[in-house]
Amino acid sequence: MTHLFATIGRRKPQDDFSFSLPSSKSISNRLLIIRFLADSELKISNLSSSDDTLLLKRHLAEIKRRIILTKRRFIPTKRRMVSSIRRDSFVELDCKNAGTTCRFLIALLSITYGKWLIRADERMEHRPLMPLTDVLKRLGADIEIAGSGRIFPLKISGKPLSGGDCITLPANYSSQFVSALAMIAPYTQKGLSISLSDAQVSKPYIDMTLSLMRDCGAEMSLSDNNLQISPVGYKFKDFEVEADWSAAAFAYALVALLKLPSLKIKGLRAKSLQGDAVVRVFFEQFFGVKTLFADNYALLSYSKASRENNHVATIDFKSCPDLFLPLVVTAVCLRQPFEYKGLDTLVHKESDRLGNMVAELKKIGFKLNSDASSLAIYEYETSLFDNKKVLETDSYNDHRFAMAMSLFASVYEKVIIKNPDCVEKSFPNYWEELSKFFCLSLS
Repeated sequence: MTHLFATIGRRKPQDDFSFSLPSSKSISNRLLIIRFLADSELKISNLSSSDDTLLLKRHLAEIKRRIILTKRRFIPTKRRMVSSIRRDSFVELDCKNAGTTCRFLIALLSITYGKWLIRADERMEHRPLMPLTDVLKRLGADIEIAGSGRIFPLKISGKPLSGGDCITLPANYSSQFVSALAMIAPYTQKGLSISLSDAQVSKPYIDMTLSLMRDCGAEMSLSDNNLQISPVGYKFKDFEVEADWSAAAFAYALVALLKLPSLKIKGLRAKSLQGDAVVRVFFEQFFGVKTLFADNYALLSYSKASRENNHVATIDFKSCPDLFLPLVVTAVCLRQPFEYKGLDTLVHKESDRLGNMVAELKKIGFKLNSDASSLAIYEYETSLFDNKKVLETDSYNDHRFAMAMSLFASVYEKVIIKNPDCVEKSFPNYWEELSKFFCLSLS
């Protein structure tokens, strides 16, 4: 059933001090690509159930149905398995508004024998993609725009890529470009050399990719920011995916906003592959939330004494852009002065997250200092939330935006959010978890 609105009402008496997180979408998606390339049937435990991961899993199953894999390159499926498929026909794969799925598949299909047609939602036309296709073309990939759109539909005729070239991508390009290229590098004929930058946006996601690749037998060396990946393939092994630290940000926000004495979260690891694990540092430093790690769970608790009420919360989100939305809503609800920067990539997310948040905060009445890469509030009107009974807002079809706006239920009597089902992109059970704290209905 499709829901048009989520209505979040008054605070409920607390009887459940636990919060269940989804598995890491970022780790899950990378493992699916690596396992596919390794031609392995080994299990990935605790795989994410997010829409994005399920979409990628379905597409990989369809691609695998069409092909068989040799040690280092793909060859066409046996004729008897494709007897109903014309040689000149294209296999269509719709990536919707899943940026990771789209970018990873474009790189993968470039080395996968067959003819492939990538479609996507209109929003994907405005998200960064061309630098990736340009680099792949320079490596010899056969990629072309097939329609009247700026990017989609995209035709790919897969074939072996020689590799061997040194690739340089500007630091402001998506980290997913580097991850997509790195993951296919062991299956190019000569490997790849990729020049990295210390200023690379979302660099922790690249580190995550390289760590998973190493765990699966990829051979690489890194010297003076030059990454050299050898063409030796992967040896996949069993994995268990850890809980999603990006989603955990909303649990931290609830602890801070509701001043919860404790909240138990299973699956969070102190030593994590995810760069967004830094969220625990931000919430302890500026919002009074402490974290205690035990066996396979974390215990969060609010401590008023640890809040730095007289300090401006200054955070650079260049390496962790997905944390911006929950941290900005937490700050304004607690009247915490803040100065957030490194926000220039947010315009290219599932929605224009900075622009849309600025618009929503202005509707409420906040006086903002903002530009294309920063947002700050240094002083608050003490009566801003007085007599504010109902907040109506759009999700902008953006999963993280919908979850962030739901946090305003801590200061409003009622919050109504349009198109709440978009949270299924990363956190399918979010509304169920939120209903532990607030009266909530979906209609």
